[in-house]
Amino acid sequence: MKKKINISIIGTGLMGLQHIKAILKSKKANLHSIVDITDNAKKLSNKYRIPIYSNASSLLKSKQLDAVIVATPNKLHEKHTISFLKKKIPVLLEKPISDNIKSAKKIIISSKKNKTPLLIGYHRRHNEIISKVKTIIRSGKLGNIVSANVLCWLFKHKEYFKESWRTSRGGGPLSINLVHDIDMICYLLGSITYVQAFTTNKTRKYKVEDTATVNLIFDSGALCTLNISDTIVAPWSYELTAGENPAYPVTNQSAYMIGGTKGSIQFPNLKYWFYKKERSWWNKIFLKSDIKKKDDNTLVNQIDHFSDVVLKKAKPKVNGNDGLNSLKIFAAITKSAKNGKKIKI
Repeated sequence: MKKKINISIIGTGLMGLQHIKAILKSKKANLHSIVDITDNAKKLSNKYRIPIYSNASSLLKSKQLDAVIVATPNKLHEKHTISFLKKKIPVLLEKPISDNIKSAKKIIISSKKNKTPLLIGYHRRHNEIISKVKTIIRSGKLGNIVSANVLCWLFKHKEYFKESWRTSRGGGPLSINLVHDIDMICYLLGSITYVQAFTTNKTRKYKVEDTATVNLIFDSGALCTLNISDTIVAPWSYELTAGENPAYPVTNQSAYMIGGTKGSIQFPNLKYWFYKKERSWWNKIFLKSDIKKKDDNTLVNQIDHFSDVVLKKAKPKVNGNDGLNSLKIFAAITKSAKNGKKIKI
């Protein structure tokens, strides 16, 4: 019988709960315990009949622990993650890797020093749809990538903003929603050379932005525009189109469009556009659609991958350097949004 990896969840907030559900569905992992002090965590401990610990130090004294998922607030990532890496316990760290670049580098150094795997929780890379898109781009079917357009338009209800931190710095759509899109577009198109960003809070009038546009220039020369707003009634955002999370009704629309000299692709509804003969806007353009509309096992796929990494059957699909890269890009976007200038990565 194949061994199941025993995983503990550090922090049982929104993502911690999602990871618990994913582990329970996984055939490769087992829910070892949880670390939290909330009343809800105690209820989870009773519900799933698993140990609960008040802190990471207590968990480290437990037995049969193979790996952990750190899903605590960003400012605690360094402290919690390094405490496990020092004990050579592999870590899946929720995004972003940290709240600052210096801290992120310390986490990466600890992983290397202790020769222990560090994975970052950009779970979209584990979606089968994204794997197909990556394969199509690598195959050359799109030719040379020229440009891309990413939309993240959604409308957040007033109840969402009762949490006061969501109306101040770090609570806007750039910090909350865009981080996944940054990682995704880099995964698909490669490294970024320059960024330029513009923001506004004209609609909600909070201290934090409600709408932003970000222009990217890749090392390859390709261009990309990321357009994000939490004030627009629209069906075009990854959460509403991918079907990964049942909390969001699926719109069956696209949020990403990537265009090249031989063809274009839109997804998550996976439509590939191309010419059969001469490439010309005067000729009929053909469409090939993929019948698979969604992948709602993305978080389970991530847990399975994490288990394979722990067993040394695979290398991390999203490592610490990927997390650091996203953090650097986000820092450049934030800087550019203040001065409107093009920032080199």
